Amino acid sequence: MTLPKIGDPCPEVSFRTADRETVSLADLKGKENLVIAFYVMAFTGG
Repeated sequence: MTLPKIGDPCPEVSFRTADRETVSLADLKGKENLVIAFYVMAFTGG
């Protein structure tokens, strides 16, 4: 897998919202501003 570089378009991904709805980037393109943040091990114990 090749990691994207700064300035590359985001690859197509989908994710689950807090309401358990599945949303893809294509669903939001041109409609909303979007910030994606990853919190590694955020909900793990210890």
